[in-house]
Amino acid sequence: MTSSVLQQKARWNVGDGRLFIDGSWQSGEGPTFDQVHPSTNEIVAAMPEAGQRGVDKAVAAARRAFDDGPWPQMGARERKRILQRLVDRILDASEELGHLQTLDNGIPINFSLNTRVSAVTASDIFDHYAGWIDKITGETFPQYTDSQNLHFMTYREPVGVVGAIIPWNAPIMMFALKVAPALATGCTIVLKPSELANLAALKLAEIIAESDLPQGVFNLVTGGAETGAALSDHPGVDKVTFTGSPVVGEKILSTAGRNMKRVTLELGGKSAALIFPDARGVEVAAKTTMALSSTFLSGQVCSTPTRAVVHRAILDEFLEHARAQVATVKFGDPFDLTTTSAPIISKRQVDKIMTYVDIGREQGAELVFGGDRPGGDLANGNWINPTLFTNVANDMRIAQEEIFGPVLSVIPFETEEEAVRIANSSDYGLSGGVWTSDLTRAFRVGRAMRTGTVGINGYSVMPNSPAGGIKRSGIGREGGKATIEAFTELKTLILNMDG
Repeated sequence: MTSSVLQQKARWNVGDGRLFIDGSWQSGEGPTFDQVHPSTNEIVAAMPEAGQRGVDKAVAAARRAFDDGPWPQMGARERKRILQRLVDRILDASEELGHLQTLDNGIPINFSLNTRVSAVTASDIFDHYAGWIDKITGETFPQYTDSQNLHFMTYREPVGVVGAIIPWNAPIMMFALKVAPALATGCTIVLKPSELANLAALKLAEIIAESDLPQGVFNLVTGGAETGAALSDHPGVDKVTFTGSPVVGEKILSTAGRNMKRVTLELGGKSAALIFPDARGVEVAAKTTMALSSTFLSGQVCSTPTRAVVHRAILDEFLEHARAQVATVKFGDPFDLTTTSAPIISKRQVDKIMTYVDIGREQGAELVFGGDRPGGDLANGNWINPTLFTNVANDMRIAQEEIFGPVLSVIPFETEEEAVRIANSSDYGLSGGVWTSDLTRAFRVGRAMRTGTVGINGYSVMPNSPAGGIKRSGIGREGGKATIEAFTELKTLILNMDG
């Protein structure tokens, strides 16, 4: 049963949203919009639409803080100490942040508190990048010729003002992935959370507001498409980092060319899990793959393997285990520790997913289970039952287009070459998986897959490891050294020792 989420709003004293600009909280000067909870469609809070005017003020503050403020020139030790204090503050607020995230997007509280989308992970991310601050170095180069006494060396300098736009599905983790490396490298930042999920980001902004970070270094604006476009297109922004839909990412990339903004874009996926008959546990492979679509965020994660490419010899066994996994799914109150699955984020997204279910049937895929919505106590929320199609051809729309919901397409194969060809026949290339006990095959197939990340017999992300996509899945990487490079510019200094 799903109960009202408003009691959680009262528990955590959630009020209407504000903007954080130039070191102070502001109410905003434009209209407001409602943030709605997907499990019940109750209004949780009103948020200000920053719009062009609010973005102008935030970017101006970040610009001053970068061009004239102490942050980019601050010594590594002092900057590191400020970020290390944030590590502890985020960890101390982990329970509140987890509950606010569930109040944002309906992710079951057990996941919000204990998985890679938790505040513990966000704290780890800040800790990782705080550790980088005194290790961001350049290089010196051997003298190339005796005819000139020239010495070359490089420095890594902060890229400047960063505009960051994060998605609704993992706001705590995504906040950290954008903000921590920007601050570690000496950048200033304006962050916009998704209009669908603002509460956890606002709490993290409160933690930063109470830190020793100089005025204007961090700013937060709320709003929808208008505010996002104003931020990504702003001439005072030097770099845009965005996680979200390919359609929006394409617009950002197009407008970024007007003033040669740097961009990091993580735009979605249609990932394939290749399951071979020699996999150590077909049951584990099947239940893991199905669970990523049926539990946690109900398939609303860009790296989810929504194409299960399964060898025909184990197809029936795979389907049996997938059905068994779905039997363990429990919908209901997202603040109940036994709830396993999140609702769909919006009514609009529900309609989109159900349209794809109809398309799958029309194009000849076999619906094994799901494809419908629960009623009763769940009828007021955005719930869709876990759905599996088999006998899917890879050119069907349900196999090629990102659905972003609890829909798994099972595509049979006969040979390794066919499996790789199916995996690579996609406009996306974010992540993928290989399930096999043959280590040689694992490396061979993993290297052959055209995707940014491949998990072998499992998949995860860590703060010190890069992740990102190719093709329509985006540009750049987030995690580890790759992110430090993405938030800095390389400057070459040439010294003429005879000058």
